[in-house]
Amino acid sequence: MNPENLLHKKEEQQERLQAIFRENEGDCAAWLAAVRDLLDEASEEYSRTVEDLRRENTTLREQAEECQRRHRHESREALEQVRTYAEELAAANEELRLTNEELHQINETLTAQKEELIAARRTAETERRRYYDLFDAAPDGYLETDPDGTIREANRAASLLLAVHKESLQDRNLVHFIGEGSREEFRSHIARAADGKPQQDVELRLRPLEGEPVCVSVSIAAVRLEEAAAPSLRWMVRDITERKRAEKALIRRTEDLVRQSRKLEAARDEANIYLDIMTHDVRNANNVSSMYADLLMELVGGNVKPHVEKLHDSIERSSEILQNVATLRRVQQEPGRLVPVNLDAVIREEVAGFPDAAIRYDGTPVSVLADSLLPVIVTNLVGNAVKFGGPDATVTVRVEERGREVLVSVEDTGPGVPDEVKERLFTRFERGRASGRGQGLGLFIVRTLVERYGGRIWVEDRACGRPEEGAAFRFTLKTAAPQG
Repeated sequence: MNPENLLHKKEEQQERLQAIFRENEGDCAAWLAAVRDLLDEASEEYSRTVEDLRRENTTLREQAEECQRRHRHESREALEQVRTYAEELAAANEELRLTNEELHQINETLTAQKEELIAARRTAETERRRYYDLFDAAPDGYLETDPDGTIREANRAASLLLAVHKESLQDRNLVHFIGEGSREEFRSHIARAADGKPQQDVELRLRPLEGEPVCVSVSIAAVRLEEAAAPSLRWMVRDITERKRAEKALIRRTEDLVRQSRKLEAARDEANIYLDIMTHDVRNANNVSSMYADLLMELVGGNVKPHVEKLHDSIERSSEILQNVATLRRVQQEPGRLVPVNLDAVIREEVAGFPDAAIRYDGTPVSVLADSLLPVIVTNLVGNAVKFGGPDATVTVRVEERGREVLVSVEDTGPGVPDEVKERLFTRFERGRASGRGQGLGLFIVRTLVERYGGRIWVEDRACGRPEEGAAFRFTLKTAAPQG
């Protein structure tokens, strides 16, 4: 009997005891006898139940041992499988731990990338605002349109050119701001730009909604943001109205200058005619006058001869002036292409032109860069030294090589040049010698030629600090490279 039945039996006995107690409530002995009977009956019943339970327990133990013997091998296999599962579970657990760590690292990396992305987005937003600020503040007009010319974006300069607020420009077509006679040409420029052919510095005439037409220079370029998408056109529009006005003024000015140049050429031709008359006809007349003066000096004497000598000197000065004018014309008209010139030969030839003067030449064979006018320098300087040095003066010409330069000195033992005159001696119409009677062109020509050859010229005392002991004119020339 199982415990549930025992409990049920106990409850039934209690109910019977209560019933017996009620029936025999007045008879205590009978009630005790009834109770004793019940207890005996219950004891026998419990004994039988305990014995039954003992037998059932023995049977169950035997069955359990039999079941254990029967399933011992299966249990071992199950334990092995459980152990294997446990090991696999531990490995999976470790792998899960490692995966969790990797996921943690990935999460940290993603967090850092997210922060970088946020920073990059802020930077991009700052740059975008900066770009739009620059875009809007640009002095030239910038627009973005569809391939047909419909405006998508415009800056402030473009809105001012078209006299339309920039927000109101969106979805308008640029062709509406072009004169009707120029619209076909304008559309052809748009089509070529959309085909990938940039249109640079196309000049157009815009017609704003208000105000006078504006001349602009336009550059158009196509930008394709996606391969399959239609290109957008980027426009740069520059107001060239003032430039056009300046060009027209420049054209008018150029035409005026051309007219003035023609007048100047005519005046120059006329001046050249007069110069030709001076340097040719007047020179011929001077030559004739000089011959007659020489003849008179031989024929007359007494008080008349000094006047004839003055006449002769005046004619010579006139011829000298004409010679200087002719030399200046050559300096201005000849191209001045520098070539190697034998300086030693030039000096020797020019010195030979003064046979009555006491001239000492201390030179060396050297070639310099010059042209056919080099003898003019030597003639003027030697002639001045002879003329202003006096009849007893000695003239010395020296040539010294100094690296890539040649120093030429023309010294005399005459009265010298005052210090206050040295600085301006080579300017036009300046006469520096106290007893001189020249017109001041000779030394100006000399300086012009020396500078033309890349040299420099100056005057100093022959004896330092003693100007009364004579002057020394010095100039430099560049040596010519030896011919290979």
